[in-house]
Amino acid sequence: MQILNKEVHINTDYLNLSFFGEINTSELKKLTVLKKLKHLNLSNSDVIDEHLECISQIKTLELLDLDVTEITDNGLRHLKTLKQLRELRLKDNPQLTNNCIEFLSDIKKLRCIHIENTSITIDGLITLLHITEIEDIILGMEFENKIEELKQITKKQPKLKITLKGTGVLSKGKLYK
Repeated sequence: MQILNKEVHINTDYLNLSFFGEINTSELKKLTVLKKLKHLNLSNSDVIDEHLECISQIKTLELLDLDVTEITDNGLRHLKTLKQLRELRLKDNPQLTNNCIEFLSDIKKLRCIHIENTSITIDGLITLLHITEIEDIILGMEFENKIEELKQITKKQPKLKITLKGTGVLSKGKLYK
């Protein structure tokens, strides 16, 4: 079958649809017939909130890559129906703010989140960690001046590992370089 000019096998479990250009919603609706799709990469594409509504119908998704897209805080509300979603990549979406935290907290199985180069602050991160069971967070250099706070967060949550790009990994109250 053809989806966004790509030949896609009906039993695929990974699909990369990264590209810039207009995305037709009817093309994304075709994704719902992929009953084994677990990993969908839409990074570096012109995905918008309306598209997330279609993507929310893919009940088998475990990993969704939305790095460098046009999504907004409010668009993330559609993802709460993804009951199997364990990892969400939101890197390089500076339009995402703490206002998306309430929607992210609705994704019950979410264990790993990439929020490097977003506008989510340490306060938003703390709120998210209080209401979810996230175990892995990937942050960017924008959190480099928050290392002591991040150490305290990981000290209180021993299962949590925070990767701070360019700096190291924080776990159990310590920074490992």
